[in-house]
Amino acid sequence: RHVVVFEQDLCQLIKELKEFTFLDIYGEIHYEKVKAYRSMVQTRFPHSRVDVEISRFRLWL
Repeated sequence: RHVVVFEQDLCQLIKELKEFTFLDIYGEIHYEKVKAYRSMVQTRFPHSRVDVEISRFRLWL
């Protein structure tokens, strides 16, 4: 469920920020959710680069 909410928020943010190229979020992602977040971003933004770790989420468009 968290992944779906994050996906919706991320898509809305990217839509609003026309010149968006890089997103760097520090925080805690439960280790069991890292794979799900990475998979969601790779599916939603296939031409982007993503780095998802336990304490950091980075996305380059």
